[in-house]
Amino acid sequence: MSHLPIGLAAILLAGGASLSTAQQLPEPFTPSDRWSHYLHRTYGPERMAFLAADTAIDQALSGSNCWRSEAPDYGRRFARAFQSRVVRNSAELAAGILTGEDLRYRVSRSRSFHGRVWNALRSSVTAQMPDGSIRPSCSRFFAIELANASTVPWSRQPVRPEWFIRSLTRSTLDQAQTNLLDEFGPDLRRIGVHIWKRVREIRFE
Repeated sequence: MSHLPIGLAAILLAGGASLSTAQQLPEPFTPSDRWSHYLHRTYGPERMAFLAADTAIDQALSGSNCWRSEAPDYGRRFARAFQSRVVRNSAELAAGILTGEDLRYRVSRSRSFHGRVWNALRSSVTAQMPDGSIRPSCSRFFAIELANASTVPWSRQPVRPEWFIRSLTRSTLDQAQTNLLDEFGPDLRRIGVHIWKRVREIRFE
């Protein structure tokens, strides 16, 4: 098992844990807001489309022995991924209401590339509290492990301590990738639109 992802997650967790100073008070994240956010993240059309595409890519690239690459197995793989999403998001919803943790990603106000990257990575292991302070995202860690445990019957892998560590690290890195897309997605879209306009101008000159 590679120690690099685990080391990276530990560094990010330590960095997030050191951020205990209060920031500007955020807007209240009410139970109603949490429910709407949960429905969008779990069942929204765009999210379902992304899950379907991600499952297809995962099946094409996977070398796991517990899955075959034939098309009929795509349905089972998608069902496993969707089950994991429902369990994780439901656990985050319940734990967030109980603890007050706000796991929503907030785009960095920094103009530097490094500052924006650090904000995305740090946010993958931290949560914002109602008083504006930042702390390790305990509700996210709990939800990740609960979701991963729910997939054990599908994967038929033996449950050992190192399995939980590996699954937590993998899920944390996946969250970091999602945050990076949220951070830089608008910039990439603007660049794409600009390139498309330039191509059209060149074609019609």
